[in-house]
Amino acid sequence: MTPGHSPQNPWTTSTPSGEAPLKAHEYAQRRDWPRYYTAVAGKGPRDTLLKALELFEKEPAPGAPRLAVDLGCGSGRDTFELLNRGWRVLATDSHPMAIDLLFPQVPAAQLSRLECLVAGFEKLEIPDADLVNASYALPFCDPAEFPRLWDRIVRATPAGGRFAGQFFGPRDDWAALPDRTHHTRAQVEHLLADFILEQINEVENREAGVTGEVKNWHIFHVVARKRR
Repeated sequence: MTPGHSPQNPWTTSTPSGEAPLKAHEYAQRRDWPRYYTAVAGKGPRDTLLKALELFEKEPAPGAPRLAVDLGCGSGRDTFELLNRGWRVLATDSHPMAIDLLFPQVPAAQLSRLECLVAGFEKLEIPDADLVNASYALPFCDPAEFPRLWDRIVRATPAGGRFAGQFFGPRDDWAALPDRTHHTRAQVEHLLADFILEQINEVENREAGVTGEVKNWHIFHVVARKRR
């Protein structure tokens, strides 16, 4: 793996005979994470992570590598970028296949800065970290567990630390699914009351799937710094 490039996913999942491969969001809707990893293989880091890193790089460099917790790391698209930029990373995911894909693709010189953990949101302990990164992960937290998860995120982020990630809005089609967590803009801003919003982009669009079903997306893309 070379700096600035995401590796190709070496692991693939076959599609049943006669069934066309679906789009990534269609596998995510089903929580079919192995096929989701295949669908997003080779994609680069999320824009919210890149924005957070850009903001960190404008600040004085610390004496030791900063620590990021990458929640719902998947097969590593954000973790790789963090490692390439010299960060220490705790990469977590509820699916063991994510770590099986991520870990072998990390260069030996970076392994000392990487820790991997298989754990669901309901059992995850989050250490104090300069950055909590949750790219498209939080909406998949069970609604009953979300308040406790968010409290752990807030407590783990020190003054001057950052959160980067997405919240799904109430007009997103997945809001009808009982195992997804969605928030209004006012609720997102309330959750981030201890933070300074450095970016909050509200996006609504439509995406057609392979099956012909159209999904309405309603997403808040957030980068925020913990108040000092």
